[in-house]
Amino acid sequence: MRAREVLRQRDFRLLFVAQTASMAGDAPAMLAITFVVLEIGGSPAALGAVLAARFVPLTGLLLLGGVLADRFPRRGLMIASDVARAGSQAVLAVLLVAGTAQLWQIIALQVVYGSAEALFTPALGGILPQLVPSASLREANALISMSTSLTRVLGPAVGAIIIATVGPGAAVAMDAATFAVSALALMGVRATPAAKRTTPERLFPALKTGWHEVRSRTWLWTSIVNFTVFSALAWPAVLVLGPQVALRDFGGPDGWAVIMATFAGGALLGGAFALRVPAAYPVAACAALLAVAAARPAVLVSGAGLPIIGVYSALSGGAFSIALVYWQTVLQERIPLAVLSRVRSIDDFSCALFTPVSYLAIGPLAAFIGLREGMLLLAAVAVVACVGTVAVPAVRQLSSGKEPVAVPVG
Repeated sequence: MRAREVLRQRDFRLLFVAQTASMAGDAPAMLAITFVVLEIGGSPAALGAVLAARFVPLTGLLLLGGVLADRFPRRGLMIASDVARAGSQAVLAVLLVAGTAQLWQIIALQVVYGSAEALFTPALGGILPQLVPSASLREANALISMSTSLTRVLGPAVGAIIIATVGPGAAVAMDAATFAVSALALMGVRATPAAKRTTPERLFPALKTGWHEVRSRTWLWTSIVNFTVFSALAWPAVLVLGPQVALRDFGGPDGWAVIMATFAGGALLGGAFALRVPAAYPVAACAALLAVAAARPAVLVSGAGLPIIGVYSALSGGAFSIALVYWQTVLQERIPLAVLSRVRSIDDFSCALFTPVSYLAIGPLAAFIGLREGMLLLAAVAVVACVGTVAVPAVRQLSSGKEPVAVPVG
């Protein structure tokens, strides 16, 4: 019933439509871009350069995006981001349909895409408390999480059909169209004002204020460290080494597809669980749930059969999804709105900071100590980080609800 009540709220419903639409085109477009790069003679290194062209500006500009989202109306930044990404994908689609796309053009357009996304992400993280009552934040986050998970389940299959029947240009054109739909939906949201502050702040003082908000809360910075360890070790271990395990033990691509699909399905169910079940101590719950997902690399090399691995993948997907919903909700409840986007950008930036290094280093690590040993080591460190986070008194004691005293800003 609460989910229906949240969806009845006009502004959230428009945001939900916008986010669902933009996410629906991402997976098909990324699949199309991947194969286009390989088809035009690009090596795996060239594909890595294309992926980095989106990822590097996204990471590098997140902190700036957080400052801007706390200074200017978040809705306007999100619309501008959608328009920019619609434009970049539309140009790429035209090049692909015309058959004239070159590698440097794809890279340049992905830079535009990643830069625009750096504006959207912190603004999205801060706008929800402006659209729904605080009592409905968990349900709103869960609905968005479920929508994201569903698009990730269906997206690759939809992309494969579009590429096979119409061509990769059509898949990228669809992505451009979904961003246009998102921008139009966001235009219907009632204008959300910029967060109020006592004095205007320049860029670096504004960043310093955001860092102060993080450092002043032990539960916050220790949890961010934990998420960072997970993002740098457990997640890349699955993505980089998991396919090799599947090739060796589970029949190759078919087995890997089962593992990834069950994780996505579990994430969808996890969002449904978080929609209905609150956590009395959400930060401790996040760390405990993350430990389930962090153990996934070890389970993959445990020697268990594919059915058991699939079940655990679903459990880890559900745990990860629930943890994210609880985490986003507690940030929205506990962090003052005037600095929320900066705190979210610091969180996202920290989690992304070591990811490129991890992608490069995990393969050589496994080659040096062995595939199984590497997966076990990476999982063990990530799980220990989760346990250590739960052991922090400030993490265990933080209950659900709004912070009693808001920290002044400016």
